Amino acid sequence: MAGMPELDWDILTSVCGHVRDVATILSISLTCRTLRAVAVKRLLETQFVVLTDTRSILSFKQFVNADRTRLPSVRKLRIDILPGRIDEDTRAEAIQSLLDLFQRATHLESLVLPHPESTYRALGSEPRFLEAISRLSTLCELALEQRWAPNEEIVSNTPSRLKTLRVSLAILFSSDAWFSEPAQLYSLLERIAPTLEVLEVLDRPVAFDNRDGNSVVFPALRSFRVVAVSHMTLVWTEDLVRMFPVLNGTLSFEGLHCPYKEAHRRARELNQASQLQKTWKSLDRVVGHVNVICMLGLTCPVRHLMLNGICKHSMGQLGDTLATTLPTHVKLSVDLSHGMHIFEDLLPPEVAPRLTHLVLFLSFCDYKSMLIDDDVLVEMKGAQWPVFLAEVIAALNGARLTHLRIVMQCCINRDNWPSGFAPYSPDFLTALKAIGEGPEDTASNFMSALPTLQYVFLTTTGDSNDDWVPPKARSPSPNSEEYEPLVLQGQWRSSSVWRNVNGSLERLASDEEEELIEANDLTLTMEDHATLQLREVTPLAGETTGWLMYD
Repeated sequence: MAGMPELDWDILTSVCGHVRDVATILSISLTCRTLRAVAVKRLLETQFVVLTDTRSILSFKQFVNADRTRLPSVRKLRIDILPGRIDEDTRAEAIQSLLDLFQRATHLESLVLPHPESTYRALGSEPRFLEAISRLSTLCELALEQRWAPNEEIVSNTPSRLKTLRVSLAILFSSDAWFSEPAQLYSLLERIAPTLEVLEVLDRPVAFDNRDGNSVVFPALRSFRVVAVSHMTLVWTEDLVRMFPVLNGTLSFEGLHCPYKEAHRRARELNQASQLQKTWKSLDRVVGHVNVICMLGLTCPVRHLMLNGICKHSMGQLGDTLATTLPTHVKLSVDLSHGMHIFEDLLPPEVAPRLTHLVLFLSFCDYKSMLIDDDVLVEMKGAQWPVFLAEVIAALNGARLTHLRIVMQCCINRDNWPSGFAPYSPDFLTALKAIGEGPEDTASNFMSALPTLQYVFLTTTGDSNDDWVPPKARSPSPNSEEYEPLVLQGQWRSSSVWRNVNGSLERLASDEEEELIEANDLTLTMEDHATLQLREVTPLAGETTGWLMYD
């Protein structure tokens, strides 16, 4: 029959069932009418259905009602409805459509609510929505990514045997203590603890400072991530090893920080001693502030190490951490505001030959320099880009890098309250901005110095602010009603990707950059993205889009 495929239907269906690439699935759907249904089914099995407003909800309802086999094929659902996105006159229909979706999507595996409270309110705080989520029994992944009072009820009573959980604990537990205890966490997750493989705790840190030998156990957990902005207490690695005995994926403490004093140095020694008895075989990725990760004293190999908070005062902690974890992939976020000449001992000799992928996020923000000594201020005012670049390249000698990503950020601020900001080098910033306009020479310098390099990723970015205060308002506090500064801002951002082709540089298309970054583990952390501070909005009245350079 014309239009029918020649291969056996079961064989074609089996082949399509192994395809995950969206472009390939869409191509299959265009071959003939017969395969379109198979391709649509596969698309629903592999991709998230994203519902954000009345239109998307009702359009998806119409789509699945056109073929009764579609809704049972839905595997992944993301509902992210912000205020004002549900029309009042169609709210009841939208709610009923979601309830029908929960009931009829009998193989739903992933449910993600980035803003659960906003979504709930947009739906008129409909109790049946909460009840429907609580009854889902087929989920492998659940994400409640922001604070919502029902989070505790949903997680603790879910009939699903979850493997992945991302949950905000911002308003959970009755204790006044900011840090939650492992026993509290376990009591919340006891029902799913035997099957849980990935746990991400958001908005509230977990304390691992008891050393009491009575830690609860998550027997299947492979990855553990805490995201919370807080000062970190002492951490005992033996608590972590006991609680997560088979951990081999990601261990992350994003947003948590601490100083590095005698107590922390002693904690590192004790942590390393405890790992002589028991530790993990290896970890795929470790993320956190350099002082926190150094305190852990990890002795197992780590493939990908992502460290924040590095400056001239933490180079010792950086060296110790690299030397004991021996990573092949490294991301270092370096604050240059405490001093720019810090690269001489960047890579310990035992690490450099192993290192193949390196990301350097270099941040210079002049307002951080107000508390630094005069010598550093003089150094920063006289900084020259060629000297700085030579120091970075020299630090990488001996490394067998194949992939290098440099992100250089400058944030220059000046206002009249209370006393202005630190001096900086106009020559340095002018040169940096010029790299964005002509990055080939910089890429060539790296390629020439590091013959094993295959790819160089260069990003330069700047943000300048001038909060000008009218003379009559300079004496009152900034909180005064008379304080009305005129804000002028300017920004730039430039990125390029270069490939070594038989000794010659080839610039790749910009649309290849993100894919290559993801595929080669060259990403930045959440804190890095927050530091970039680049606004994606139209300039306000009085703002400029160009870079402001001050005398």
